[in-house]
Amino acid sequence: MYIMIGILVLVIACIVIAKLNSYKYWTCIYTAFGNENYYKAVAKLEREGIPFKTKTPMNLGTENFQNRHETTQYDVFVKKEQEHIAKGR
Repeated sequence: MYIMIGILVLVIACIVIAKLNSYKYWTCIYTAFGNENYYKAVAKLEREGIPFKTKTPMNLGTENFQNRHETTQYDVFVKKEQEHIAKGR
């Protein structure tokens, strides 16, 4: 039983470390609230061919569940070496 718990903790730790490492060379250039703002920002990056990642923090405490697409937060990341190109657009 303790071996299974140990393996589970190890797997979770590996996942967390891998997730943190995956953003090591990326920087947040924009935080959008709502789908419309997010799609506008991402469309500009896609037109320029700039690779990006998106992180969406969980908004569990929202009272406006019906309109969550208008209040969802999106953090848009680009590679650090392309930050000046992405911000200049």
